[in-house]
Amino acid sequence: MAAPRPAQTGTHGTGEPAHGTVGEPTEGTVGEPTEGTVGEPTEGTVDRDGAASCPSVPQIPFSGSFRFDPDPVWARLREQRPITRVRTIAGSVVWLVTRYDDVRTVLTDPRFSRAGTVAPGAPRVAVSSPLPGTLPTTDPPEHTRLRGLVSGVFSRRRIERRREWIAGLAGQLVDRMVAGGPPGDLRAALALPLPIQVICELLGVPYGDRDRFREWTELAYSLVPAQAERVHAAMAALTGYLADLVAGNPGVGDDILTELAADGALGPDELVAFGMNLLVAGHETTANQIASFVATLLREPAHWDRLVAEPDLIPTAVEELLRHTRLSEVGQLRVATTDVPLAGVTVRAGEGVLAAIAAANRDPRVFDRPDEVVLDREPGRHLAFGTGPHFCLGAHLARVELQEALRASTTRCPRLRLAVPAAHLRWRHVLVSGVEELPVTW
Repeated sequence: MAAPRPAQTGTHGTGEPAHGTVGEPTEGTVGEPTEGTVGEPTEGTVDRDGAASCPSVPQIPFSGSFRFDPDPVWARLREQRPITRVRTIAGSVVWLVTRYDDVRTVLTDPRFSRAGTVAPGAPRVAVSSPLPGTLPTTDPPEHTRLRGLVSGVFSRRRIERRREWIAGLAGQLVDRMVAGGPPGDLRAALALPLPIQVICELLGVPYGDRDRFREWTELAYSLVPAQAERVHAAMAALTGYLADLVAGNPGVGDDILTELAADGALGPDELVAFGMNLLVAGHETTANQIASFVATLLREPAHWDRLVAEPDLIPTAVEELLRHTRLSEVGQLRVATTDVPLAGVTVRAGEGVLAAIAAANRDPRVFDRPDEVVLDREPGRHLAFGTGPHFCLGAHLARVELQEALRASTTRCPRLRLAVPAAHLRWRHVLVSGVEELPVTW
């Protein structure tokens, strides 16, 4: 995910999800397709010129978002209208695709651009928008060059060398929660601090500053337009913080920023942008996934009990939970660089397309029993980390953190259960979503 910047008046960009203090959306900030809007589109049914002002264009996120189960609208769209027009909370009207093959096309076809999402006049999906010219907002060949410079620091071999340390951190955090006695908040006790400690260590960011940058990064995912000024201030503060960190780097240590600076791979401004990308996406996404995974398993305790009994199943279970749980109620944005036929319509040059990864991951054309959690499902086809040139750079790091969080929890808390009914869990109304808190007992 790109490091966000606040949207300026008259300037458009995009937020992308790949990461509780943000206020609730005000009434009317989310909408649902009205009866009659779900139908097979044809070229003649698309009102391009009037779409921005047409009240029948549904707003995304839909009104049934931010809960355990996806809004039924997603399944109806996927089956009856696999490409449709939606309005984002920023007011942009874009295409939304929901079928697996179409989502893969948008994420892999070079005619759908990431650089175009930060061009002047481009559509945007959230209050903040990414920095242009960075790894998540460039296209090949510039994207290929940038990725080649930094991909080594996230290689599987290097991340695996950190696994034992990550496992130790996860164990300490669960032990601390258990020592406090039930009930506990697993989100606050494990899901948040684990990825924060990991990303601080990797970037050379003082862990004592975690509360400062957590506030800034949480605002990066705001879906409340009224928070634009706060988002602007938070992003400016985070940029300044990282600029000071890069400028004051003594050039010693084994953290990522020190290594990239020593190699001369990235200049100071590029290091700041790269650091923002990692700091924002590197803990928010994984924190939400850890909590959502545990909540999903405990919703049907037999799933939890199976992982307790079969710990070797955890890596496969993580892949299934990546497929099944939703990290975003929106999708990843691309902009067409030329007219492109897609799902029976022609997407015109300059139009935005949202690739709904969560909907694609439940496409019955690809996944048997897509709405069920099948812990031993054959892994390998989900799109949780994207696909194509912008496949998540930190995917293996996230996998290790998720695996070790579940391993520590199932080992130390084999009788873990939700402390409240699953239906009572509250969900964060932000671009990268998850539970507000996760009350558990044991």
